[in-house]
Amino acid sequence: MTEPSPVRAPAAVRHFDRIVDLVFAALTVVIFVAVALATRVHSPWSAAIPLALFLGALLLVRRRWPMTVLLLSIAALFAYHLAFWSPPGWIWPASAAYFTAAATSRVRWVTVIGVAQLLYSAIDARRIIDRNLSHYLIHTLGEGLLLAALLGMGLAYAASVRWRNRPSGLEDSTT
Repeated sequence: MTEPSPVRAPAAVRHFDRIVDLVFAALTVVIFVAVALATRVHSPWSAAIPLALFLGALLLVRRRWPMTVLLLSIAALFAYHLAFWSPPGWIWPASAAYFTAAATSRVRWVTVIGVAQLLYSAIDARRIIDRNLSHYLIHTLGEGLLLAALLGMGLAYAASVRWRNRPSGLEDSTT
């Protein structure tokens, strides 16, 4: 049996969704570049700005291809961190991608991907331990808490959408 095709959202909702995507894309670009500049990136046009623009552009299609956007975001961040070691985090530049992917039926894969990325980030940042242990702990625990919050918000959003879209004839049987 095939599932019925989803009902298309009203134009006002689709318009609002596009605005939200544009805001997320712009915030990603601005914040990533600002953090890169604050961490003394010598030539932002060589990598930081192109990466920020790429991450922002990906967010414009995050609703259509959430897992693809997440994986491309992580691959781009990984390549950036390999080429230019930089303090900016691993999880936060892909926050909107994590949230969107966590709201899909592939949340277990999103969790595995996030934990793997977080572990790599913790290992990659180990050189900070000798200089500043508290900075390392704040970095690692902060990224872990952010990942947990993004996954939780994605799950909560998906549950609220399912609840809103449930058949109206069903009543709460707990009464």
